Formats: sequence, structure tokens, C-alpha cells
Amino acid sequence: MSVKIIIEELHRLYGLHEQLLKLSKDKTEMLKSNEIDALSEVLNLEQKYIQAISQLEEKRIEATVQFLQSDQSPTITACIEKAEGKDQKELISLYEKLNGIMVELKDVNELNKQLIQQSLQFISLTFDLVNPNKENMNYGQNGLESSKPKQQRALFDSKA
Repeated sequence: MSVKIIIEELHRLYGLHEQLLKLSKDKTEMLKSNEIDALSEVLNLEQKYIQAISQLEEKRIEATVQFLQSDQSPTITACIEKAEGKDQKELISLYEKLNGIMVELKDVNELNKQLIQQSLQFISLTFDLVNPNKENMNYGQNGLESSKPKQQRALFDSKA
């Protein structure tokens, strides 16, 4: 199999990763502005891109195995070593571009993870303020906790 097919697959992979990076950056803005409905749509699109990347990566691996025709691992680096001339230079360029975009994607995803964690902490804090823990507020005689069985207080009155 020709190295040209691998190069084509890498170009497609790069394009999909660019789109995924754009979606991740959009997700960051939606997390900051609390746009939950739009965020849900972006998450669905993101899953479709991840699935497409996975399928394309499988095709790239198959093409790489056929190109290398050996027991080497089917990596871009192995293809670079076997390729020659213009094809080798293009593979090196694509490898660097893919590596760069994946690093950027990792950074954006780390930021999104932190934003989500902060949102969850805020929700937890808000919930704790609305529904304080009564265990720490009830004391019995001599400053010791009461021996009465503790009752759970519901956030909403279901009898209303």
C-alpha cells in the first residue's frame, strides 16, 4: 500500500481534530456563560467527532500496517522512517501538526474539566447553604451532642 493513503488519512484526522478543538473551545465559552442547552448540543457533536476520529484512526492503522509490511508498531514515526523524499517531509509535517493540535486539545479539555469541577463545587456549596447539616448545630447537655436519634430534614416538604 502506498504512503499516499496514509498521508490522506492523516490530513483527514487533522481536519477532524481541528473541528474537535473548535468544539472544545466553544464548550469552554458555554461553561463560562452557563448555557446548558447549547452545551448539550456541543457534547452530542463532540461525541460524533470522537467516533469519526476513532474510525478514521482504525483505517490509518490498517494502511500503516500494510505500508510497513512488518511486525513494527503501526505508528506515524515508523512510516516516517520508511518513507523517502517528499513523502517523508509531508509525514513529518503532519506528525508535528497533529501533535500540536492534540496538545492544544488536551489543554482546552483540562480547562473545561476545571470549570466543571468549579461548577460542581459551587452547586455543592449552594446546596449546603440551603440545607445545612443539623448534626453540627445540635448539642445536648454539657456541650456534648444530643443522644436523641438524628432526623433527616428534607429539602422540600412533600406534604405541601
